[in-house]
Amino acid sequence: MVYWKSCGEIIMVPSEFKERIKPLMNKYLDKIYDTISAFASAIESLNDLRTGEARAKLTESMDHEKEADTIRRQLVALLERSHVDPDLKEDFFHLIKRLDFIADWIKEAARELTVIPYLEIPAPIREQLEKLLNKVVIMTDKVCKAVRALLNNEYEKASKITDEIETIEEEADEINVQIRGMLIDYADQIKPCSLAILIQEFNTDLEQAADACEDAGDYVKALIVSYSKRTQTL
Repeated sequence: MVYWKSCGEIIMVPSEFKERIKPLMNKYLDKIYDTISAFASAIESLNDLRTGEARAKLTESMDHEKEADTIRRQLVALLERSHVDPDLKEDFFHLIKRLDFIADWIKEAARELTVIPYLEIPAPIREQLEKLLNKVVIMTDKVCKAVRALLNNEYEKASKITDEIETIEEEADEINVQIRGMLIDYADQIKPCSLAILIQEFNTDLEQAADACEDAGDYVKALIVSYSKRTQTL
């Protein structure tokens, strides 16, 4: 049962709390994935020399991030008004924060791409950057699926997905190291030298997005351990 106090505080038991937060959380997850999906589409458009479409996709990506941020604030407001187990409330605050980091780093990468002459990057480096981006797209999708499984009390499914996220993040780390080495190997071909700095910053943004996905996955795994012990109340 859910009811409201005169001060606007929402009173609910844990299972009702999760059901109430699910619709907003699902919208939030959708917008985070839309952010990375539109960004990946921008890269594809650049490779096809469709620069106008690429710019539109970058704008779309950043718009999705803004919408995700609006929903995040709504989630936080709902949490602040809710009267529920303080530990459960804190769990959701921390989960939302970790998800927000994913969107933030994707936004930073999108901003970098607006100033990088992308097609002037040596093709082998571009190929590795796109491999790294693909890992981030997959990881973001899996984080969203893991959170949804957690909300549905599908702990075994969520745990399996978080294991997959960890494996992919290790692969992303290897690509990140390769890109750093290639910046040295192709130093003579990267002109001006400031382009190398921009490439490295772009690479770092993608690597940080991958790390944020792993961090979110690790937190989901920690919540699984906690929640699986309290299945009847959650």
